[in-house]
Amino acid sequence: MTSVDPVVVGAAGRDEDLEGAEGKQEEDHEDILESNENTRIMEEHKEIELANENGHTEESPMKEGVRDGDLPKIEVKAAPEPEATLCGIPMKWMSLILLTVQTSGQALLIRWSKSQKGTETPYLSSTVVFWTEVLKTVCSLGLVVMESESVADAAKTLTHHFTDNPCEVMKAGVPALIYTIQNNLMFYSFDKLSAPVQQVLYQMKILTTAGLGVLMLGKSLTATKWGSCFLLAAGVAFVEWPRDALQAPGAAAAAGGVGADQIKGFVAVLLACFTSGFAAVFIQKMLQQTTASIWVRNIQFGLFGSIMGLLVALGSDGQKILKDGFLQGYNIRVVSVIAMNAIGGLLCAVMLKYAGATLGCFSTAMSIILTCVCSWLFLQDFTPDSLFLLGTFLAIAASLLFGLGLPEWLTGRCGGTASK
Repeated sequence: MTSVDPVVVGAAGRDEDLEGAEGKQEEDHEDILESNENTRIMEEHKEIELANENGHTEESPMKEGVRDGDLPKIEVKAAPEPEATLCGIPMKWMSLILLTVQTSGQALLIRWSKSQKGTETPYLSSTVVFWTEVLKTVCSLGLVVMESESVADAAKTLTHHFTDNPCEVMKAGVPALIYTIQNNLMFYSFDKLSAPVQQVLYQMKILTTAGLGVLMLGKSLTATKWGSCFLLAAGVAFVEWPRDALQAPGAAAAAGGVGADQIKGFVAVLLACFTSGFAAVFIQKMLQQTTASIWVRNIQFGLFGSIMGLLVALGSDGQKILKDGFLQGYNIRVVSVIAMNAIGGLLCAVMLKYAGATLGCFSTAMSIILTCVCSWLFLQDFTPDSLFLLGTFLAIAASLLFGLGLPEWLTGRCGGTASK
């Protein structure tokens, strides 16, 4: 029987263990290499995807056979231009809010300025209109300088827009002339009609502005928006309805009924409504078509408005101006009125740019209600009644209906879709 050397057997076993360990190390090494290769390929794919997203088309040098065409390219779309906002509120609604507050403040300031003592010389409204246009032009000029970041750049901008296209500049004279005619018609109508009746009739400008917006700007108003226009007109009519006529319905007939003055006043208000709507829509169309900024356009409007205002002041109050001066009756109250009016002119330009002329009419209607409330609370010369509350409800409902459309729960019940 042959004996086996245990030393030899032990050595052979160790050799087999070493060979097995080396084989396992080789397998682990191959696994590591394969894993690294897979990782590298994945990184190459990621780089190609990033290159496609960035618009690059060059081939990756890290791996042959992997090209841009092997992976789908991702189409990159330009992000929509963000809506202009102020304090987080869209400019469309911010301009309407500020214009509503300004219009009410302007009415209250004018009432305050008219409450002068008997010994004081009254100021001339025509001169206030002139100084308002001058101040509005100066403010717009300052805003152009701020927009251009330097006086030299602002001068180049104004020179470009005033000299390169004189036809566009002359167009600014159209609304200035129309507003002058409108103001004369308004004063004439106040001579023929009582103030409440005149204010009720003047709300027809909501309808004329909406209609002219359809004709001149190609807008399309839904039945809901047309209904909101009539609803707002009804609401303001209730707010401004003459209470004396309700208390004595036969008073008008006893006084002789509707005479020639009433007819002339109605025609004057109707023409004023058309001129107001036409001027507002015309300015909106100019702001949409021009490359000039809103403040450059406002300078053009202000210059023509100043010329028209000066001509009206000299034509209507020339004798008084020669006797007591252009600034007769001026005090802090009159200066406040001029400043508030100038701010209103700037806000009107912003409103026409971002909100539109028709929504501006709703702002005017809401300001009438706000003025009534402020007069009741602070001036204590107005007491709200059931008609005022009804008109307030209708006006607010009409404003929401025009801006937001019918609520979903109502359109769903009616089987339709909300009109925006």
